[in-house]
Amino acid sequence: MSNSIFIQNQIKQNTQVIDVFPVSDLIKAWEQTTGEKIGQVVGKTARLAANHTATTLDVHVVIKLIKDLGIDGRVILKTTNGKQYVIFKGYSGTRSIFTATRYLANNPKVVDMAIGKMGVNRSIMSGARLTIFLVVPVNVLNHILSDQQTMTQLIGSTATDLVKVGAASAIASLAATTTATLTTLAAGPIVVAIVVGFAAALALEELDRQFGVTKALIKALDDAYDNSVGELGRQLNQVERRLKWQIFNGQLVGKGIFY
Repeated sequence: MSNSIFIQNQIKQNTQVIDVFPVSDLIKAWEQTTGEKIGQVVGKTARLAANHTATTLDVHVVIKLIKDLGIDGRVILKTTNGKQYVIFKGYSGTRSIFTATRYLANNPKVVDMAIGKMGVNRSIMSGARLTIFLVVPVNVLNHILSDQQTMTQLIGSTATDLVKVGAASAIASLAATTTATLTTLAAGPIVVAIVVGFAAALALEELDRQFGVTKALIKALDDAYDNSVGELGRQLNQVERRLKWQIFNGQLVGKGIFY
């Protein structure tokens, strides 16, 4: 075999074809195949992450707490000289976080690990604030990515989202506080808060879908805008058209409008 034929065969065997497509064409093809807009998918993913980030962090706290105290780790709340203490049952030598037998209820370790009423309520409030800080930018992102969403839709969806976050947090706090008075399990209140808060959030979303609270609020905002700013705009357009007609037809400008 000659060198030229050998080289040609090697080139054929190692030939690779690369097709280059613009990103816009790939996005268009994906949208046609799935029937969804890329902006909607990004918005749904971001919204899902925003709604469940706090829950994920709480689950991480529960895992750390169980690792340190054991799944049956117990605490007792006791008030002495006007100060509330959290007393840990069991041998402290096996623990890496709570190495002492008792801590003040407002001790940073206790609060960070959501132990006791103060700790679990602080955790719930922190989670609610985090969710709000994430949900609002996500709603703005959805507004930017959507070519059909109006400002009233952004305001209405954000308002109902904040109400749902607050309601779910209040329900979770009530359930966790009640649990803290009924059991000495260290992880009990925060576990109940996670489960009840998650269930409450899903229930509120379902109620919103069934009764259309967000849609009703958006419609009310649209109607309010149309009856105020929208009506003013229409009146100004009528005045502008009347003035133009008077100018083009040699009439007294402003007659019948201003005098």
